[in-house]
Amino acid sequence: MSLAKLVNNRAHKVLGIDASTNSIAFCLMDEKTPVKWGEIHFEGGDVYQRILDAKRKIKAFKSQLDTDFVVIEAAISVKSVQTGIKMAYVFGAIMGELLSDNIKVVEVHPITWQSYIGNKNFTKAQKLAVKNEFPGKSENWYRAKIREIRKGKTISFARSLGIETESDNVADAVGIAWYAVNEVV
Repeated sequence: MSLAKLVNNRAHKVLGIDASTNSIAFCLMDEKTPVKWGEIHFEGGDVYQRILDAKRKIKAFKSQLDTDFVVIEAAISVKSVQTGIKMAYVFGAIMGELLSDNIKVVEVHPITWQSYIGNKNFTKAQKLAVKNEFPGKSENWYRAKIREIRKGKTISFARSLGIETESDNVADAVGIAWYAVNEVV
């Protein structure tokens, strides 16, 4: 093995990705500076049409990128097997277009990057505080409210880095990229 292969070259340009069956949100960081971010929406009446659209759009988008590391949010468990399968299809199409021989890809679990940016799961006390502030609601309502609050925290985090966005997907991509540039590469 050559000495060059023993040297661990640190990646400088990191692409954080939050993907779904309908879009890909991204944030490209150079060192610890966000340089490009946004969301690309996929068109189509069914998942197969969206896969084709994703493939076309990601291929065109890839030419605008200069990245040496990709970190993507790991797919979380979903209630529907069909939804999980469709997500896998779209993720595969996205990654198939983004990857090249010199790009490393790592998955990160949502709670890992969320905790890193200071947006951990709510404690029992925090959940109780929400229930006290909004009494008499259903458990589903409280879960949705807590999710909304946490999404707002992630958007605030993205704004603290100079990224003005209303999209929680873009904010997630920023959080993913920030975690990666600080902890993974």
